[in-house]
Amino acid sequence: MTLPPPGPVTHPLHLTLLAAASVLMMSPAHAATSAPADAAQVRPGERLSDWLLRQPEQAAGPGLAWQVPQEVLAQQYLKDTLMVRVEAAIRSATSPEEGAARERLHAMLNSLPATGRVALGIVDARWLQANPREDPVLSEGQRLAVPPAPLRSVTVVQPDGSFCQVPHESGRSVLDYLSACGLGGQADWAWIAQPDGRTERAGVAGWNAEPADEPSPGAWIWAPPSRMPDLAGLSEGMIKFLAVQGPSPQEFKAPPAANAPVFAAPTATATATVTGTLPEAVAPQPRPLDISGNDWGEIGLLQTPSARMGLAGDVRTSFTSIWPYTRLNFMFQPLDWLEAGFRYTSISNRAYTASTTGQSNKDKSIDIKVRLLKETARVPELALGFRDLGGTGLFSGEYLVASKRWHDFDFSLGIGWGYLGASGNISNPFKLLSSRFDTRSGSSSNQARFGSYFRGPAALFGGVQWRTPWDPLTLKLEYDGNDYQSEPQANNQRQRSPFNIGLSYRVSPKVTLSAGFERGDKFMIGLTLATNMAASQSPKPADRPLPEFRAQAAERSPGWAATAAEIEALTEWTVERIAPKDDVLHVWVTDSNTVYRTARVEKAIAVLHHDAPNTVKSFVFHYSERGLAVHAQAIDRAEWVAVRIQALPPHAARAVSKRDYEPELPRPDDKSNTAESSVATQAAAAAPQAPWVRPRDKFTFGIAPSYGQIVGGPDAFLLYQLGIQATAEYRFTPRTWLSGAVNLRLADNYDKFTYTAPSDLPRVRTFQREYVTSKRFTIPSLQLTHVGQMSSNHYYSMYGGLLESMFAGVGAEWLYRPARSPVAFGVDINRVRQRDFNQDFGLRDYKVTTGHATLYWDTGWNGVMAKISAGQYLAGDRGVTLEVIRRFDNGFVLGAYATKTNVSAARFGEGDFDKGIYLSIPLDALLPRSTKFALSFGWSPLTRDGGARLGRSNTLYELTSVRDKGAFNFAASEDKKPRAGDNLLNFDRSP
Repeated sequence: MTLPPPGPVTHPLHLTLLAAASVLMMSPAHAATSAPADAAQVRPGERLSDWLLRQPEQAAGPGLAWQVPQEVLAQQYLKDTLMVRVEAAIRSATSPEEGAARERLHAMLNSLPATGRVALGIVDARWLQANPREDPVLSEGQRLAVPPAPLRSVTVVQPDGSFCQVPHESGRSVLDYLSACGLGGQADWAWIAQPDGRTERAGVAGWNAEPADEPSPGAWIWAPPSRMPDLAGLSEGMIKFLAVQGPSPQEFKAPPAANAPVFAAPTATATATVTGTLPEAVAPQPRPLDISGNDWGEIGLLQTPSARMGLAGDVRTSFTSIWPYTRLNFMFQPLDWLEAGFRYTSISNRAYTASTTGQSNKDKSIDIKVRLLKETARVPELALGFRDLGGTGLFSGEYLVASKRWHDFDFSLGIGWGYLGASGNISNPFKLLSSRFDTRSGSSSNQARFGSYFRGPAALFGGVQWRTPWDPLTLKLEYDGNDYQSEPQANNQRQRSPFNIGLSYRVSPKVTLSAGFERGDKFMIGLTLATNMAASQSPKPADRPLPEFRAQAAERSPGWAATAAEIEALTEWTVERIAPKDDVLHVWVTDSNTVYRTARVEKAIAVLHHDAPNTVKSFVFHYSERGLAVHAQAIDRAEWVAVRIQALPPHAARAVSKRDYEPELPRPDDKSNTAESSVATQAAAAAPQAPWVRPRDKFTFGIAPSYGQIVGGPDAFLLYQLGIQATAEYRFTPRTWLSGAVNLRLADNYDKFTYTAPSDLPRVRTFQREYVTSKRFTIPSLQLTHVGQMSSNHYYSMYGGLLESMFAGVGAEWLYRPARSPVAFGVDINRVRQRDFNQDFGLRDYKVTTGHATLYWDTGWNGVMAKISAGQYLAGDRGVTLEVIRRFDNGFVLGAYATKTNVSAARFGEGDFDKGIYLSIPLDALLPRSTKFALSFGWSPLTRDGGARLGRSNTLYELTSVRDKGAFNFAASEDKKPRAGDNLLNFDRSP
C-alpha cells in the first residue's frame, strides 16, 4: 500500500501558510475559471441585488456562489482536518482494495479547493431590495459564480471518492438516489448538502428512518456504509466541506463559462464519475417513530414502559382511567436522556383514610426514567426507570427495558420489579440481593423501599407498537408483568389475560386520544396534551413598533427624557440616567431581570441610534439592580448599523459584539438625591446633550389578583382561594427600601379544609390550614431591606420584618459572584420567630436560627445549573438540599429539589424527605406582546415540617442574575432557509 505524500497538515506552520496562500490564489487546475467575465464583474460597493439585475435570469438560482477570500482560511482548516482523518483511515484499512479506495477518496478531497463560499438565502433581486438586511454589499476580491448550465443532476459521493451522478426527478427521496448508485441498504445515515448551502442529516435504515428534504438539482449526498465507521465519523465535516463547493458537478457538453465556480473541474485523475439510474419504483417517504404515553403518562405501550424518550423540552399532561384507577399524570423531558414527572392516582373503591369528606383515596408519586444506551443499528435503546419513587410507594417499581425499531414497528422487552414484576414470571436475576427481602414493604418508610429495590419478585414484560399506514393511528400489543393479585390496600383485581391491546390516535401534534382493552375484561381511555416548551416562541404583532431605522445618524437628539421614555416603553426596563461623554453615550438601566434580554437590548439600541447625534460612536449600558452595579456592556454603533443594512460574511459578522466589562461601583446612596435629578433634568431640557437623570419615584403601589391552591389533600383534591393583593414599596435610597403586601381573600372552598397533618417535629409548615383559614385580611409580608457592594464581586444584604406568611425576624446575606463565572457562593443567616395565625403583627413563641451556605454552579452543559445548600432548617433539623435546574434558551425553567436532614424517616412522617418539582413559564414566549412576567408552578407531594426553608424575597443571586454567563441567551425561531451571510461550516440543520 502506498500512502500519498505528506499533506500540508503535517505541521501547523505549513497549514497556516497554505491556508493563507489559498486566499490569494487558486490551484493551476482551476486557474482558467478564476477570472470573472466582464458582464458579471463584481463592482466593489454594489449590492447583490444590483449585480443580479445586470445578469441573465438564470443567475438568480440556488447554485449562485458568493465567494469571500477571508473565509478560505477556516474552510482550508476543515479540509486539512478531513484529509488527516482519511489518512488515518488509509492506515487502518484491512485490505489493499480498501486502502486503495481510501487513497482515491483522499485524492478527491485534495482536488477540491476551499472556495470561500458563503451562504446566500433568497436571491431574488427585487426581494433583496425590499430587505436590505439580506442584501450583501460586495467587496474587492469577492466573486459571484454562476453554475455554467442548468442544474439537472444529483451527485452521490461514493466511499472511494468517485462521483455518481443521477438525473434529478421531482418526488424522489434520498433513498432513491442511494439505490441508483448501489448504496441502498448499506448506510444508516445520509448527509445532504443542497445547492443553496443547507445541510441535513437523515436516517435511512430501518431502525432510524425519518423524513428528509427532497434533494434538489445540484445537491450532494454522502452516505458511507455502516461497515465503515471511520468514514461515517467524518461525515459532518465532509458534508460541510461539500456545501462550500456550491452545487455538485454537472455533465456539460459546452466549455464552462468564464465565471463558473472554481469547484466545477475536479481533476480527472483524482475523481471518477459514473451515471446512476433511478429505480422505477419510488421509495416510500420514511416516517418518524411514533412516541406516545402509556396509562402512567410515561412513554411506553399501555401498562408497560418502553426505553423511548421524547425531545428535550417536551411536557405532557395526560388523564387515563381504568377501573378502579384514575390517573392524572404530568411528565417532563428536561434532557433528551431523562424523563421525569409526577402523578395523582385516584383509587375509586378505597376511601382516603384521613378524609372527613368521603373522597376516594389519592396517591401521589414521582417517576424517573434514564436512558442508558442510545439505539444504533445493532444495539437497542436501553433505559432504567423508577416508578413511584419515594412517598408511600403504593405503586413503586423498578425496571430495565430495551426497545428496538424496525421501520414502522417498535419492539420492547424489559424486566420489572415491585409493581411491574408482581406476577413473578421469572426468577429474580439478583437472587443474592433478594434473599434478604423477598417482598415489597409498601410502608411509609423510605429506607425500607431503598432496601427493597431490585429485590423480591421479578417479571418479564414487553410488546410491540405498529404505526399503521394511516398516519395518526398506532396500534399497541403488550405482555404485562403484573398479575394484579398483590395490589396495595388489598385491592386485588382479576386478570383474565396478561395481554393488553390498545391504540393511540393523534388528533393533532399536541392532542392524542388513547384506548385499550386490559386484563382481559377492562377498558381504558385516555387523553394526552403535549407541547415542547423549549420550542415555544410567539411573534409579537402587538408590540410597540420600533423607531424608523436610518443608516445615517441624526444631527441632534430630541432630548434624553424622550429617549428614556421610548426605551422603557419597548423594554419594560427603567432608565435611571443617560449621559454622553465624548463620543460615547452611557445609559444606566435597572429592573432588567427579564427573559429575552438580548431582544430588549436590540430594541434599546434601535432607540439610541434613532435619537443619538452622529457624534456618538458607541453605546454603553450600565445594568444595576436596587442600586447594585452588576454589569456593563458596550456596543459599537457602526458595527450595529452594518448588520442592519447588509448581509455580512461570517468573518465580518463575528466582529459585531456586545463587549462586556466590569461596571463602576455605585456612588453612595445619600449622594444621589432628588436635587441632583432635578438639576440634571433642567439642564437636559435646556441642552439635549447634557446628562439626564430620572427624578426618583420613592413610593410605588400596585394591585393585582391573587390565587392560592392546595392539591391532593385528604379534604378535597383541590382547595383554592381567590383574592386581591395590594403591594407597596417606599425607597429611602436606591439601596434601602421598605416593601410589603396585604391580601384580601374573596372566594374559596376552605369550608372543606379541616385536616392538619400529624408531625413529630416543631410545626413550622404543618399549621398550613390554620394560617390560610384564620383570617380573610392578612399581611403576607412587610420587609425593610438594605443591599450593598464591598467590591465588584462581593454583595451583601440586611433585612428584617415580616419575612413571609409564617415567620418574622431579621437576617443577612453575603454573595460572591464574579461576572460570567460559572460558580458563585453565598451565605445567609436568619433569626426568626413564628407569626400568629392571623398573619398580622402578632407572634407565637417558637424561635429558631436558620441559615445556609449555598454553592451555585452553572455547568455550561445543556443549560443545567446545580445548587447545593447546607445548613439548619426551620424545624431545627440540619442537612443538605440539592437543586437541579434546566434553563432553556427561550426562558422556560424546569427544576427539581430534594432535601435530606438528620431527621429520621419515622420522625419526618409520610414522604420520608422533602422533595418537589417546579416550572416557570415566561409569558413572553406565549403572548403576542412582550412582557417580563412569568407564571410559576410548584409541586411537592406532601407538606411536612422537615427540611423547610425560609421563604424570603430579594435574594442576592436573583438580584445579580445579569452577571450570569447565559444572561443574554436568546433562541429566536428560525426556518431551514439559510440567511445570507451564514457560515456554511457551522450551518447544520441536523435533527
